[in-house]
Amino acid sequence: RWRSRTHRFKPSIEASNISKSDYPFSERIDYWVKNAVTVKGQPDWLFIKLHTHGCREMDFDCLFGTSAGNMYSCLETKYNDQKNYILHYVTARETYNIVKAAEAGKQGNPGDYRDFEIPKYRYTVG
Repeated sequence: RWRSRTHRFKPSIEASNISKSDYPFSERIDYWVKNAVTVKGQPDWLFIKLHTHGCREMDFDCLFGTSAGNMYSCLETKYNDQKNYILHYVTARETYNIVKAAEAGKQGNPGDYRDFEIPKYRYTVG
């Protein structure tokens, strides 16, 4: 991929990183969706895992500013129409549970399986 790199004439491999040098943009989001991971037998549930290298001040715009806002707007507009796509933001635990549900042949809304094997953690005070 040639776009979103600090050095415009050096290609890079997509690594799902979000940073100042790997900012999110519409075509990149389309690439994530097109190449999303699926579970055998459940091709309609797409898994896209993104990451950052912490919350470095230099990456603030990509994580919380205009670039982030544009990314979420794209995701919510293009990939959350409730007909062709239903977008879910999930934790690692919830992702594990949804993958296990897909492996078990569960159907329907993946969000219904956030607690499929590992329940929510209980927080106690004191």
